[in-house]
Amino acid sequence: MAVTCAYHKKIDAAGACVSCGKLVCEECKVTLKGKFYCNPCVEELFAGKATAPASAPPATVVVESPPAKGLTKPKAEVPAKLASKTQTTAATSENTSGQGKDAIIPDEIKGWNWGAFLMSWIWGIGNSVWIALLAMILGLIMSIILGIKGNEWAWQNKTWNSVEHFKKTQRTWTRVGVVLLIVSTLTGALAAALSVLYASGGQIQFK
Repeated sequence: MAVTCAYHKKIDAAGACVSCGKLVCEECKVTLKGKFYCNPCVEELFAGKATAPASAPPATVVVESPPAKGLTKPKAEVPAKLASKTQTTAATSENTSGQGKDAIIPDEIKGWNWGAFLMSWIWGIGNSVWIALLAMILGLIMSIILGIKGNEWAWQNKTWNSVEHFKKTQRTWTRVGVVLLIVSTLTGALAAALSVLYASGGQIQFK
């Protein structure tokens, strides 16, 4: 019997939260420093970090004018900056692939996609980027668009285990595209040579 997610009973679990022990699926899990957490535990973790400085003793600052009765002035803006930084870290560490336009595109995958450019609509079917089928009509123009936007669309439209999983798959598509390009070029050259030979009646004359 398959072990299912504690929050999605019909989806198989991908691991267990190291904090509460609950089983979570790919959609629910958040990976921090190589460990799995569930969303509620991550929210509690970062909420605790964001509020911790508020209970700490106020930091002292150097005042150029003589202080009144030795009083110090706390820096009230520190907790707000810490909270903002924590929220940003949580957003970038979460795997948002497959969430459409709401997906956050990691910086590591931005850039040109040779696999999408070379394989066009075939690559689109394999990566759930159905707009790539327009390459059958638009040809090279759509291939160039796929090369530019391919990584972004593939991350938004398909769920990936991690950024490394995504990059590894796209490298495979690139290798396959290059091999097919070489094979098709050699085949075309061979066909052209055979055509010339056939047109000359099987005889090639050298002057």
